[in-house]
Amino acid sequence: MQPAGKLLRCCHANRRAAGIVHRSGYVRETVVVEQIMTTNKWNVDRSAWIAWTVLFLIVAAIIVLGGHRTVVPSYRQSALDWLASRQLYDGTGVGGFVYFPHAAILFMPLAWLPPLPGEVIWRLVNIGTLALGLHAFARLAGKESRSELFPLMTLVTIPLAWDCARNGQATLALTGLMLLAVVDVAQARWWRATLWLCLGIAVKPLMLVLALLIAAIIRPMTWRALVGMVVLALSPFLFQHPSYVLQQYSACWQNTTAAAHVGVAVQGWTSPFVTLGFLGLNVPERGQTAIRLLAAVVTWLASVFVCRRFDAARSAIFVFSMAAVYLMLFSPRTENNTYAMLGPAFAVFAAQSLLIEKRRGEGVLLAGVALATAGSRTLGRLLAPGAEAVWLAPVLALCFAAYLLVRIFERPAQPAEMKDSCHCWRS
Repeated sequence: MQPAGKLLRCCHANRRAAGIVHRSGYVRETVVVEQIMTTNKWNVDRSAWIAWTVLFLIVAAIIVLGGHRTVVPSYRQSALDWLASRQLYDGTGVGGFVYFPHAAILFMPLAWLPPLPGEVIWRLVNIGTLALGLHAFARLAGKESRSELFPLMTLVTIPLAWDCARNGQATLALTGLMLLAVVDVAQARWWRATLWLCLGIAVKPLMLVLALLIAAIIRPMTWRALVGMVVLALSPFLFQHPSYVLQQYSACWQNTTAAAHVGVAVQGWTSPFVTLGFLGLNVPERGQTAIRLLAAVVTWLASVFVCRRFDAARSAIFVFSMAAVYLMLFSPRTENNTYAMLGPAFAVFAAQSLLIEKRRGEGVLLAGVALATAGSRTLGRLLAPGAEAVWLAPVLALCFAAYLLVRIFERPAQPAEMKDSCHCWRS
């Protein structure tokens, strides 16, 4: 009996050293195991953080070596114009500054720096915001299954983000803020989500789509989003004379309406209406507006359905993805580079299919669609040499929209999902 007793004591000691104890016949994990899991998570995520760091270093090197593909001078000039009380908008809607005045205010600290450091620091902010948002999004998507999705999602997202990262387009920062917003809504951090939404609107007006969608389907966010937008609208008065601010708001409205018309009337934008035009089906401006409004209603109804059907995390994934798809297909000024916003949506479904649901064929196909979207200009020229190269990306986005609808209706919601959904994503 003595050897047996020693063996039992040894096993008990080993269990305690591993962080496992017995209570009422059940086995539970202790803090030691949680610490080991946290360490393993960092080891897994480290490769993804290295990839984002390498992306930034490559882009920074291109800038330092004299690369000229950049939109940052437009942001810089707008900040200097704001400081000097000069007109921000030219009223044509063709190019130049097409954001709210807040974007000029946000860029003021970098405008005070020499151009080269300003370019590099802006890339760091832009890429870093997307990386942080994607990390939070990946943790939310993999939390229930304890799967580490961030590395694979990074692998899918970076090819789509490359052009925006090199050019310094604010789409990356906007996408990161969108991801942070839906994650915080899913975790019932209402005011922090409001902050990200308002900051995103200040960076780029496209955030209005997600902000209005969340305000329409999430009751705790409705009045908070309204308060946030009022504060945002008043904030420029802290930085300039009231008459100048009002003048810029008026000019912003005129420039925005002109820009929307240019997006409809001028070829070269990456929208499904341009693709239809290549096929000989020209949709008039009023028809395009009607289709955009109908698509907005469909997106809202689908989001309401999703939030009633799935848990908070799943709802956040679908709401972000549907908002991104809507913006790619129905914003009148979508460019090929804007499709970087779809990267996290492609990535999360590909990663879940490969690592959680074990639907490997589906995951590989989604990753392939993401890669094809990143190279859609080149592929578009190869597949249709006589057409403008922007036709393929909207087709792939439409395919992804159809995929989202299939995933929404593919299975009934579980009771646990409904309970969590009612807690955080009430419509």
